[in-house]
Amino acid sequence: MPEGKLCNRKPINTEEYLQQVLSDTGGKAYYKEMEELDVDVEKLQASLKATLKSRFKTWLEMCAHCGLCADACFLYEVNDRDPKQVPAYKIQSTLGEIVKKNGKVTNEFLRHCMDVAWSQCTCCNRCGHYCPHGIDMGVMFGYLRGLLYSQGFVPWELKIGAGMHRVYRAQMNVTTEDWVETCEWMAEESEEEWPGLTIPIDVEDADIMYTLNAREAKHYAEDIAEAAILFHLTGENWTMPSEGWEQTSLAMFAGDWEACTMQVQTVYDAIERLRPKRVVGTECGHAHRATVIEGPYWVGRPDGLPPRPYIHYVEWVAEVLRTGRLKIDPAKKLKKPVTLQDSCNYVRNHGLASITREIMSYIVEPEYFREMSPNREHNYCCGGGGGFNGVGKYRPQRNVALEKKRDQILATGAELVIAPCHNCWDAIRDLEEEFEIGIKWSFLKPLLIEMAIVPDHLKPVEDDE
Repeated sequence: MPEGKLCNRKPINTEEYLQQVLSDTGGKAYYKEMEELDVDVEKLQASLKATLKSRFKTWLEMCAHCGLCADACFLYEVNDRDPKQVPAYKIQSTLGEIVKKNGKVTNEFLRHCMDVAWSQCTCCNRCGHYCPHGIDMGVMFGYLRGLLYSQGFVPWELKIGAGMHRVYRAQMNVTTEDWVETCEWMAEESEEEWPGLTIPIDVEDADIMYTLNAREAKHYAEDIAEAAILFHLTGENWTMPSEGWEQTSLAMFAGDWEACTMQVQTVYDAIERLRPKRVVGTECGHAHRATVIEGPYWVGRPDGLPPRPYIHYVEWVAEVLRTGRLKIDPAKKLKKPVTLQDSCNYVRNHGLASITREIMSYIVEPEYFREMSPNREHNYCCGGGGGFNGVGKYRPQRNVALEKKRDQILATGAELVIAPCHNCWDAIRDLEEEFEIGIKWSFLKPLLIEMAIVPDHLKPVEDDE
């Protein structure tokens, strides 16, 4: 691996650096070293001069300190309504101070800013949804994270994740060879139950190119098989790229904008290379935000759009149910209390709430579907978004954050939470482990496969003996 310099730390061997993710002492040494970092004031001033445009300046100056953002913030609510958890205070006392002092800040202050940026905000943007002036606090916290990353003040796990994107173009150390072998393995595992199923790689001019979350390849390979089964059932002409298959961006959570651009460009290169009619992304909220919503701007696409139409998985599911290409056995519809988790990134920030409820109408008997309160674009973050789930340093704060979603779920009386988003799925899993409230949780894929009517020609041939 080449030598490289990430943030303002000394040059490191990238391979050795990434291996430290498996070592607790690596993280401890990292935070100890952080205490000795010098703030590069000139670099910080240059960053502010180049990137602090009129929009951010206006937002910082126009905030009326009205406090309407307070009750919109679930972290304010679960932390005993601490005034220091009011979104306006959090951004004014961090980014606002950096701007006022023109970057002339201390190591101790930037470590404080790191704690606020990653343990007191998930960038869910619920506060911005209610701000009477339309101040987008999520974007401002993202900007703050970028400034902090550039100075070396970023949580350990997110620094590692951003490094993974730089080296592997995936949030985990999955090589191209590992990826292709995993797809071949999943196809072999599925062929007995699903004769004729394939997982095609690098097919040009397909109707669909499918992208996913690297955690599926690394830890949940069955999710790849489930996606393939549903494409098989619906007769899709589809493919996945050997390179450019990873849609997520821990680099976005870390504020490593250079790595964000590198990651998105890799996906777009695959689209240009394979020329699919459109792209479908997996059940992940931040992956959709990073690659479809913000990605075009990171790589400088003038139309603000990906190279081909790029939809979230829930849009594809609703389409195949609506058109009858995927038929649900009425006898297998869910007949127990079910609720739905609205992902901040594709519901509040991309307007897909009605689409997910259309799906519910096909798979849950109406009297068993229980909405959370509030719901749709008003719903609260799962408690683990924006990288909060994965940062060990902030696990105690994250567990407190889960209390809001716990209380929402308990109020519905639901036994099953459908969570078509990896962050939400992880947070609800951790919520159950932490509080033991007696619920189950699921992505859409396994539920759809369980309920689907399988045409006779796709069933295994019965052995006469």
